[in-house]
Amino acid sequence: MDVSIPCLEQGGRVLALVGDTSGIGKMQAVVESLPDLKRWGESIGEHKRDVVLFQSIKEAVKANPKCLQTEVKGLVGESDGRRVANLIHYLERHGKVIRTRKGRTYELISADSHDAPQPLPKRRVSSHRKDQESPNLNEIDFSKLSYVPLPRAPSRWDEDLSSREAVGLPEEGRHFEIRDADWHLGPTQKVPLVDRPDPAFRRVYPTDSGVFLVDDLGNAEGFEQHEASALRYDRAGNLVVKAPLSHGTYRIGVHPLGTGLIAMAKDAVAHAYDQSLAPILETALADYPEILALAKKFEIQEGELKNHIRCVALSQDQRAYLFTAVDEAWCFDLEGNGLWGVRLPKQEGWGELGQSSGLYHAREEVNWALGVFGLSLPVTPDDVKKRYRELARQWHPDLNQGATNTHDQMKEINQAAETLTGMDLEYIPTYAEAVVGEGVVISLSLSVGLRWAADWIYAACFGASGRGAYLAGYSGRVVQVDESGTAVRAYDIGSVPRRIVDTGEFLYLLTDTRLYVLRDDSLYALVDTVDAGDLLVAETGFGLLEAKRLRWFGRDGRYEGSVVSKNPIRHVYSSGGNLTVATRQRRVEIKGGPTFWGSTGPESPRPQRSAVAVRLED
Repeated sequence: MDVSIPCLEQGGRVLALVGDTSGIGKMQAVVESLPDLKRWGESIGEHKRDVVLFQSIKEAVKANPKCLQTEVKGLVGESDGRRVANLIHYLERHGKVIRTRKGRTYELISADSHDAPQPLPKRRVSSHRKDQESPNLNEIDFSKLSYVPLPRAPSRWDEDLSSREAVGLPEEGRHFEIRDADWHLGPTQKVPLVDRPDPAFRRVYPTDSGVFLVDDLGNAEGFEQHEASALRYDRAGNLVVKAPLSHGTYRIGVHPLGTGLIAMAKDAVAHAYDQSLAPILETALADYPEILALAKKFEIQEGELKNHIRCVALSQDQRAYLFTAVDEAWCFDLEGNGLWGVRLPKQEGWGELGQSSGLYHAREEVNWALGVFGLSLPVTPDDVKKRYRELARQWHPDLNQGATNTHDQMKEINQAAETLTGMDLEYIPTYAEAVVGEGVVISLSLSVGLRWAADWIYAACFGASGRGAYLAGYSGRVVQVDESGTAVRAYDIGSVPRRIVDTGEFLYLLTDTRLYVLRDDSLYALVDTVDAGDLLVAETGFGLLEAKRLRWFGRDGRYEGSVVSKNPIRHVYSSGGNLTVATRQRRVEIKGGPTFWGSTGPESPRPQRSAVAVRLED
């Protein structure tokens, strides 16, 4: 078994960084006293070497200001360049040296050098609220909502990873390959060096007008002094704007049909931008009376607030924003007026809707259940309920005395209903009405702190237009609220979605393992995801962009085909009537493949749904 002990590994390196040879000696004594720790004896020797090497690197950089990182191993007489680079990274993180990107490497200077860039001055931002009176806080009553139970999506740690599909690479010598479609590959082209995307922009947010990319670690070339930066591509994949940000980006929200971006820094200050990355809002959420009340209620300590504010979002028209803190969501306009507030009930309150079966089902099992019921997608909860009653009357043993195989048939029907709804039938009298009979439910309760009983809102976004929104709790329920903050329906998927997209016609709920596509509360498509793919929503359908594959689906949710790449896909866009797929070094046009829009010319009307996606993770 490969066991890691951080205190003996990273901890020892930190001791070497600060030159604590006494601490390393004590660590060595502990390792030598315990036979089970014998394998870490070699690490202790490396830490002793690092004490000397850290000091040598600092002296070399001080004596050779603006030297390149690739030159340092020669300056200190160390042949292991990877080891030197790793130690330089530690020195940078602890403020001993400063790295500035220089081509494909870095230029180094000592942090105490007179050439060291001065940190940007901290700006004091206050609240933009016009008054301190909170809007009405609506307490959600789930018993009054339209309730849409759906097949449950497992979290990544609940899913059987061994059964997940493996994406095969293209044939030897090929960079791209078409699968399951009659599309054709154009010539593979090398991406010019100047056009290759900077991998620092690793956060991807498709929008109606193109795509935003955000460097949230402050590593973008040319913007090293800034905590973060952002850029935007248009629909055709052209770079429109690239700019540094004056703050970090601890939380980010982008409306899929909008043109703006909102981000919250670690100091709980929210910053919003238009499509040109021009600022349109700065406000200190920590000063809001709603946040102050929550901090008191949940005993939130100073510095912890950023962990309790889970989401920020900007409306489609960039005239309103919302944020969520613990189990509450608050919406304001950009003039500082409060619009609505919503609070989810404690997690045990979900029991009013029915008890989850706790079981998760793959797409194949859902297809089997649909077959048992004689249904096909799209399907609504009412369709399932009506069909269950019909089958129960036909096969329940109490209603078919003397018939054979009724017990097995009814067991299969119950299992299919549970698969399609994610609910335990024993707790849903509506389904068992006059058929299953009375049951006894034994409830066990466990008292926990208020903070843990709350159903934290982990995902949120505005609807296709207006001030309505979708709020997703940790419990796996997604609640839709209207423009007044009144809840109108709840979807139960059993897992928090990573992305919620409302196009006005379709609702997309993307978790780490499943994509749900709904229309008028009907489940139109259920797609298993691989590598937690990114979602592309367009006029003609939707796509799932995984590490090395783009899968495309029609508007009705039917799978149409895939493009597979030898290397990670970094950029996908639609231009000139053709789809283009690109890695960092190569790109190819897909002839006869899916197009996102009917036209991409400057005079073309703005579509309701659009998509561009870029993947820049390593």
